Amino acid sequence: MRKVSVVLAAMLLASTALAGTNLVRSHVSATVGAGRGIDIAGLSARLTALYGADAAASYVGSAVCLACHNGTIAPDASGWHATKHAQMLRRPLGQYTLKDGLGVIANQAGKATDDFITGLDLSAIGAFSAWGANAPKLSYDSTSDTYWWTIGALKCQMVATIAGSAGQDQRYLLRVPVTDTLNKLSVALYYAPATYSRTQGWQPATGWYDANGNPKFNASTTSSQLVAAGGPTSHTRNCVGCHVTGIRSLSINTAGEAVFQGYIATVYTPNDPMYVDYNGDGNLELTSIGCEACHGPGASHVLASGDPTKIVNPAKLTGAQAAEICGRCHTNVKSAPNKTWGWPYHDDTNTGWIPQPVGTTWEPVANAGAFSYSTYGDGILPSGHIYQYTQFLLSGHGKTHYGQGGSAVACNECHDMHDATQEFQIVTSRPGERADSGITIPTSADNDSLCLSCHYGHTFPTITAAMLADFENNRDAIAKAVSGHTNHPFAPERTMGLSRCATCHMSSTAGHTWFPTRPEDTLTYATSGVKDSKGNYVGYPNACADSCHNTLVNIFGLGLNPAPSSWTSTYSTTLATDLKAYYGPGGTWWNTTPAP
Repeated sequence: MRKVSVVLAAMLLASTALAGTNLVRSHVSATVGAGRGIDIAGLSARLTALYGADAAASYVGSAVCLACHNGTIAPDASGWHATKHAQMLRRPLGQYTLKDGLGVIANQAGKATDDFITGLDLSAIGAFSAWGANAPKLSYDSTSDTYWWTIGALKCQMVATIAGSAGQDQRYLLRVPVTDTLNKLSVALYYAPATYSRTQGWQPATGWYDANGNPKFNASTTSSQLVAAGGPTSHTRNCVGCHVTGIRSLSINTAGEAVFQGYIATVYTPNDPMYVDYNGDGNLELTSIGCEACHGPGASHVLASGDPTKIVNPAKLTGAQAAEICGRCHTNVKSAPNKTWGWPYHDDTNTGWIPQPVGTTWEPVANAGAFSYSTYGDGILPSGHIYQYTQFLLSGHGKTHYGQGGSAVACNECHDMHDATQEFQIVTSRPGERADSGITIPTSADNDSLCLSCHYGHTFPTITAAMLADFENNRDAIAKAVSGHTNHPFAPERTMGLSRCATCHMSSTAGHTWFPTRPEDTLTYATSGVKDSKGNYVGYPNACADSCHNTLVNIFGLGLNPAPSSWTSTYSTTLATDLKAYYGPGGTWWNTTPAP
């Protein structure tokens, strides 16, 4: 690592975050580019003032990482800033109104600014008719640049937004006025009573209103009553561990509220919305998913002049270990052993799961988590709101010998955590496998080249790395090989996705299991597995219907059913019966009859 030299502009600010200590908060001018350096001695002093003996094990923030990793050692910082990880948790600032990934995107009013600046009363929206005049009122204070929700007698400041990048919906976090804390505000942050959908506009959320549409909370509400009411949902208790970079401490106070303390941002531009004063102590913290969420706390690495043994490099881990870094958050797990928190965490010793550099003891992420999900009737396929790593562990990718270090295909084989060039952060290229490692294959999910960049030569023996590297000039030969496997025409770039690998292997319910779920199972498991809120079986989805035949093509003359509430209806079972003739026992395309 080159020795850094640009000294940070500093501003002295009294803080009560650490009793009686004046903390130095450092800011980088907006005019300073990505090539800036960091004053190591100054940073060390600031970290020591903040964390004392724990300074070397602390988190320093992505701005420090990117002072060096700006394109020469790692991908350009501008690519990472555009990722959904970097844009997950945001401080709402009026200057970013309606800007994807930066500010509030809600605009049901159709104005030039967001609905808070416009001043929208949600009672005017049909979805909130059950709440009538009690529906939330949205507002913005330009003097303090703050966003507000008025819910009955309560006026709650909106502390952060969740998501809102291009194509994403957005949720909102509030600090609630209460009567029994020193500052008369809740310690935890809670989800707001409405979410914003890009396709449906404002939609009600649970926890704030009773069955008669009346607000549950008023000006005399205590924090213990807020918790005892069973709502609103606490982001601090259920989600914060995966939406911030580093946890200093977690606890449950006597009122039952979750208490979070994160790492303070020591280097940042003042108008960067990715830093939020989450716990209300006056300091902006390292929120959103920064570099150190995946690479581990960076202070010891930075203070040791970039010693590579003091930071996690996923490329040097086994595939299974690298996948666990992503799996820490992309999974249906609560803390172990008591399920206190909604992510892997040792709630008995109050210690988090942190990825470790090569040469140190690696703790499996499963040790810190307890899986919590239901399955469909086969007892295997997860049901409900399921995250990618939960599915991945069931897949061949999670077990295959082709992965790094002989175990699993790591997530970064398909996804680029530093770059958002392609949808879902799909990698733009991969090296050829094994003997073809000197060949670079451009990759895209839309033309199957991503999947083929691994599956050529064995699943598709007639396709070579050289053919994929020159895709357009070999399209006909590639199409012939793929169509022979799918029994469908090759047009993966089309809306219908004919012969697109992900269409069959990553249907909306199978996801990262890559199971091409079978029509016959829709019939076999119609009366087993999970039930809906009314106690009715939801049945078993099949990939053929889930991906195309429900929504895009009426080839059997049954009509379309874009949003099936269950897989047990006459429509679903009749369609499954028709599809089974092609993909099922004795099927003309894929015969699932077990071998003798």
